[in-house]
Amino acid sequence: MTYALNSALISMIKIEPFLATDSTQVRALLRHQDELMPYEAFCAEEKLFHSGLFFWQHWLPCRYHLAPAIYVAKDNGVILGLISIVSYGKANSCWWINHLVVHPNHRGRGIGQKLMQYVFALFGSQGVSHFVMEISCQNSAAMSLLGGLGFRRAARLVHYQMPSDRRMSKTGEKNEENAVFRWAQPEDQNLLYQLFQDSLPSDLRVVYAYNSDDFVLEAIPADLAPNALKRLYKLKNWYWVAHDMERNVLTAAIKVSSHRQGDFHIEFVIHPGWQHMAKEAVGYAMQAIDRLGMAGMVMTKVYDYQAGTAEALEQLGWQKHGEFLLMVKEHWLRAKKRSLKLDTTVTIPTMGKPAINLPFTLE
Repeated sequence: MTYALNSALISMIKIEPFLATDSTQVRALLRHQDELMPYEAFCAEEKLFHSGLFFWQHWLPCRYHLAPAIYVAKDNGVILGLISIVSYGKANSCWWINHLVVHPNHRGRGIGQKLMQYVFALFGSQGVSHFVMEISCQNSAAMSLLGGLGFRRAARLVHYQMPSDRRMSKTGEKNEENAVFRWAQPEDQNLLYQLFQDSLPSDLRVVYAYNSDDFVLEAIPADLAPNALKRLYKLKNWYWVAHDMERNVLTAAIKVSSHRQGDFHIEFVIHPGWQHMAKEAVGYAMQAIDRLGMAGMVMTKVYDYQAGTAEALEQLGWQKHGEFLLMVKEHWLRAKKRSLKLDTTVTIPTMGKPAINLPFTLE
């Protein structure tokens, strides 16, 4: 009887694309995110409301989406839940679920599960093979939900925040003198792609499915003026790299993402053979941030396979800002079996006359 009641409740809920007219209800719903959120998801909230202007993209293949794809669960016009998903790279084979929110008064009704299943069916039918999501280690309800939907734990990660009352580190000053790092340039595209591939565990390499088009760069002058931060804001992403000229490989890279003015996310990528450069990379990033005048919140996240980077961050005073789990779901479509039919037109040729070998006779 309980199952029938729950089924009846779910049947009244409709899942629809997010429209601009839903913005007010969505803003109110996002206030009910009780658990600790990844920093990127927090910064992506502003982009959610711009997605309402791109409602037409829901009628196009997902590879043509220009904004996060957002779907809402409605009951008589009232939004009870929301899911937001965005492509992780140019290959469009991996999508990141950055928001899954259900109103507290309606949790336990299976709304979150239905939203996830809707996305899996819609995007999985278009060739998306992997879905990823970050959840707080304290969010046991989300772990149970994702586990029931086929997600697995791929990695553990910690978010760090750079202290605002920091002082210039000696490591950073030394890095500037040695000029180990420089601005990444367009010709570094393939080397940067190879560095990211080498630094990832083999399973995550398959999940993210990076290609060289994910690392297209614009030329940045080496003597960029400190007051040229507005130009960097327009780029959204930029890199500092360390180049081993003898081996022609990038040994380390520092990726900076500008979500908006005053919000920065840094990603440290160190080649497995040069893990000793972790402290040098963190120190250079802090020095470069001061030199460019990047005022505001600076965050980074470190995975459990980046032990050297985590140690360097803690030594230089970065503060932990939450522990999360990277959850991954492989979504494979079952191939249709072709029906076997007997072809009656096939005939076996008749056997020809047997050959007779006669011995040669000498005359």
